[in-house]
Amino acid sequence: QISTIETLCLYILSQNSTGNLDFATSTLKNNLRTYLSEHRMIGDSIEIKDGYIINFGVDFEIIVRPNHNNSEVLTNCINELIEYFKTENHQFDQPILIKDVFVMLDKVKGVQTVKNVKFSNKVGGDYSQFAYDIDAATQNQVIYPSLDPSVSELRYPNEDIKGRVVPL
Repeated sequence: QISTIETLCLYILSQNSTGNLDFATSTLKNNLRTYLSEHRMIGDSIEIKDGYIINFGVDFEIIVRPNHNNSEVLTNCINELIEYFKTENHQFDQPILIKDVFVMLDKVKGVQTVKNVKFSNKVGGDYSQFAYDIDAATQNQVIYPSLDPSVSELRYPNEDIKGRVVPL
């Protein structure tokens, strides 16, 4: 009987003190490696690697129904986006379905129609150092994930979401 050695590559990220995605500490990786080693097959190895963080922003335009407060409807739309893009709601390599964002915003009370939704990559400074070409990764209203194991993160919702009410 021939035994084969398998290497399990596990990609992880953690959250920092502000709740944003960050790379796991070496202590966390070592503790995870120790825990997992108790449950692996003899001869198999575990390689724990950092996942990639892709930060993005959202710009949108809506038309508000008559007799509704523009500011209130816009705030409600932003709150819906913040909830939708919470980090705990997303996994590694999960695509972003732009059509779902249109539908979600369209359901906000007072929205007559969603005119436009545009995603942009946020990179450098307090954002991830990994740039991602969102336009090239978008096909048929789906933003496909990177080939590298990555998680999309709306890092600073209060700054990274920009909404506008436009006229009919």
